[in-house]
Amino acid sequence: MSTPKLAKVGPPPLWRNISFMLMWSSIAASGFGDRVIQLAAEPMLGVTEADASAAGVQAGVMFWFFLPYMLLTLVGGWLSDHVSRKWLMFACDEGRAIVLFVACWWAVDLGLGQAVPEDRQWQVYAIIALTGCCAAIFNPTRLATVPQIVRKADLQPANAVVGSIALIASLIGVVASGPLLDKQPAWKAILIGGIAFGVSGLFFPFMRIHGQAAKHETTNIFKQLAQGVGYLRSHRTVAIYVALNILFWAAAYVVNAAVASLNRDYYGIPVDEYLTHRTAMLGITGLGMILGCLYVMWHRTRREAGIIAMAAFGGAALTMVGLATIHVYWIGLVLALFAGLFGGVGLVCLETLTQAVTPNHVRGRVFGVRAQLNTLSGVLVNLAIWQLPTEHADRWMIPVLIATASILGLVSLRVMIHHYTTGPHATRWLNVIWKTVRIYSLVWHRLRWVGRHNVPSEGPVLIAANHTTGIDPFLVQSALPRTIRWVMTAPYRFKILEPMWRAIEPIALDDEGPNLANLRTMLKRLKDREIVGIFPEGGLQRDHRDLQPFRAGVGMLAQRGKATIVPVWISGTPRRKSIWSHFLTPSKSLVTFGQPYKPDPDWTHEEVVEDLRRRMVELAQSVED
Repeated sequence: MSTPKLAKVGPPPLWRNISFMLMWSSIAASGFGDRVIQLAAEPMLGVTEADASAAGVQAGVMFWFFLPYMLLTLVGGWLSDHVSRKWLMFACDEGRAIVLFVACWWAVDLGLGQAVPEDRQWQVYAIIALTGCCAAIFNPTRLATVPQIVRKADLQPANAVVGSIALIASLIGVVASGPLLDKQPAWKAILIGGIAFGVSGLFFPFMRIHGQAAKHETTNIFKQLAQGVGYLRSHRTVAIYVALNILFWAAAYVVNAAVASLNRDYYGIPVDEYLTHRTAMLGITGLGMILGCLYVMWHRTRREAGIIAMAAFGGAALTMVGLATIHVYWIGLVLALFAGLFGGVGLVCLETLTQAVTPNHVRGRVFGVRAQLNTLSGVLVNLAIWQLPTEHADRWMIPVLIATASILGLVSLRVMIHHYTTGPHATRWLNVIWKTVRIYSLVWHRLRWVGRHNVPSEGPVLIAANHTTGIDPFLVQSALPRTIRWVMTAPYRFKILEPMWRAIEPIALDDEGPNLANLRTMLKRLKDREIVGIFPEGGLQRDHRDLQPFRAGVGMLAQRGKATIVPVWISGTPRRKSIWSHFLTPSKSLVTFGQPYKPDPDWTHEEVVEDLRRRMVELAQSVED
C-alpha cells in the first residue's frame, strides 16, 4: 500500500510564486518613482546654473530624503513586526503617490520651467522629506517580508531578482529623466513618479504572506525597539553584516556625489548637457549592479557568500580609485559599470546572509535598526558634502573618493581574511584550503548536495563513493565540515600540489607494491575517530557512469575499521577523457549521501563488498529517479 503524499506547506517555487511576482513588480514601480523624484528636484534647486555645485545640490537632495529615516526606520521595523506587512507597504506607496500629486499641482501652479527661487526651495526639500518618510517605513518592511513569501532555498535568487528588477526600474528612471529634465519642466517628471507609486501600491493587497506577526511579551514600543538593538549586540555575526551594509551605503553616497563632480568639473561636460551625461553614468552603474545581481542568481548559493561579498567590495574599492585618478569619460563609464557589478554582488550576498540568520519575530526591528544606522551614515556623509564651500565642493570629492575606497578595501580584506582562516577545521591552513575548494566547487561546478545529515558529526566514518572525475574528492569535501582523509594512488599526488597534500594528509597507495603500511594508516585514522574517503572502484569512470567492480580490500577495511559506512553517489560531473579538463570544464554537480550503516560483523569480506555495491546501485537509481 503506497503512502499518501503530504500536502506541501509554505511558498511555491520561485518561478510560479505569484506573491513574489507581485512583490518585484511593485518594487520596480516604486524604485522608478524614487529615482525620478530625486532627479527632478535637482533642476528645481538650480543644478544647471553656472555657479552651482553639482555635488552639493545632489548631496542636499539625498540629505533631505534620508533625514526622515532618522526618526521613522525604527518605527517602520516595529510596525512590520506587529501589523500586516503587505498593507503597510500599500499605505507607504499610496502615501508617496499622494505627496507627489500635490507637489505636481504646486509646481504647475508656480508656473516655473526649472529653478525655484531660493526663498521657496524649502518646499522642494519638504516634498523630498515627505517621500523619504514613506520610504523609511517601506524599506525595513520589504526586507522583512521577502523571507515570508519565498522558500529558504530560493532566498538568494529572490533577493537577486528583486535587486535587479529594482535596479532596472531605477535605470529606466535615470535614463528617461536626464533628457526629459534637460528639456522639459520638472513637474512632468514629478507627475510620472506619482503615477508609478500609485500603481506600485496596488499590487501589495494581492500578496499571500506565510507566517503572522509574532506575539510579544510587552506592548511598550521603546522596549521592543530596544530588543532589536539588543539582538544585534548579542549576535555578533548579524552585527557584522549590518556594519558592512552601512559601510557599503556610505561608500555609495560618496560615489554618487563624486559622479556628479566628475561630470561637472573633470570630464569637460557642457553645463546644458550635464544631467544627460551624469544620468548616463548612473545608468551604466545601475546596469553593472543588474549584472552583479544576475551573477549571484546564477551561482545560486548562500554558502560562502561572505567571502564572495568581501571580494566584490574589494573590487569596488579598486574601481573607485580608478574613477578618482583617470579623468577620461569613456574610461569612467567602464569603471562605473564594474563598480556597479561588484556592488550588486556584494549587496545581494549581504542582504541574503542577514535575512537567513535573523529570525522572523525580530527581523523587522533588526532591519529597522540597520536602516536607522544606514540613514545616520547617509545623512552625515551627504550633510558634509552639502556644506562644503560651493567653489571647493567638486574638487574635494576626489580625495574623499580615494579615502573612502581605501577604507572599503581594507575592511573587506580584513573580513575576507577572517572568513578564510576560520572554520570547522583544526588549522588556519586547512580552513583556507577548504574555503578555496568550496568556493571553486560552488561557483564553477554549481555544486549541490543532498543528505549531508547522514554523515555522523563525530566518530569513525568510511565514505565510499563512485569515482567519476578528478574533482570528486573536492566536491565531497566541499559538502562536509569534517576533514576527510582520502585514499589515493601515488601517481596522482602531483608535486605542484604538495603544500595541500601536507595539509590534508591523504593516504597514497602504490599500485605496484604492497600497501600493508597504508592499510595500517587507514585503520589508525578510523581508530582515531576520523573520516576516511575511498573510491571502491579504484579507477576513474571518466566519460561513462557505469559502476566498475570493487576492489577486494574494501571489505577488509570496512570490517576491521568498525566504522560507520556512508555510501555516496556523485553525478553531473564533466564527461571528459583528460583529468585536467575535469577541473577546467564547468558543470552542475550533485553529491548524494546515502543512509549510514554498519556491516554485519559475521559477513565475509566479499559479502561486505557485495552489500556496499548493492547499496550504491540503489542510491544511484534513487538519484536518477
